[in-house]
Order: sequence, then C-alpha cells, then structure tokens
Amino acid sequence: MGTPYADETAENSIYDGCSDEDLSPTSAASAVMRHSTHLINKYRNFVRSKARSYFLIGADREDIVQEGMIGFFKAIRDYRPDKLSSFRAFAELCVTRQIITAIKTATRQKTHPAQLPTSH
Repeated sequence: MGTPYADETAENSIYDGCSDEDLSPTSAASAVMRHSTHLINKYRNFVRSKARSYFLIGADREDIVQEGMIGFFKAIRDYRPDKLSSFRAFAELCVTRQIITAIKTATRQKTHPAQLPTSH
C-alpha cells in the first residue's frame, strides 16, 4: 500500500482520541459509514491473524479471511455499548464464531451422504 492521501490522513486523525466503542455505529446514519470504515481498516490485520489459526481443506486462505470479515461486519452491526463487553472482545467472538460456523458448514457439505459417490 502506498502513502495515504492527505484527506485520508486528516480523516483518520479525527478518530485518534476515540475509543472503539465511540466509533461503533450508534450515531447518525451519515457518520455510520465513516465509523465502520475506520473500524474495518483498524481491525483488518486482527481478522487476518484470527483466520491464520484455522484451516479448511480445499479452501483458499482468503476464504477464511472473508468469513472472518463477515463476522467483523456483524460485530459492527450488532455491538451495543451499553453491554459489559468491549468492542474488541465482542468483535473477536463474532469473528471466531463466523469462521468456525463456515468451517463446520463446509465440512458438513463435503461429507453429506447425498454427495458421496455411489458404486453403480
């Protein structure tokens, strides 16, 4: 990745003093996208590192990362600051659950009796 554009640097600097909880999309709809984008950029490597712990035969590493990102999007959507969990802990739970569910689903589909070859 190259150097950020001046606008990106200025935009990211407004978030420097904000906690992740402050940036969760509980504010006005126009700010939700900016907050979500910032959180996605901030946690992208976190999701990649979580995905690195898992393996699925026949799947590309990026497939698992994508499942992790789906879990992260769900964390952004579902996080409630009034709960006793930090955003990071909630996001980690959502990412892990999404990856595990995807692996279980894929494994189940590969071993489903209807998909096994028959000897005719």
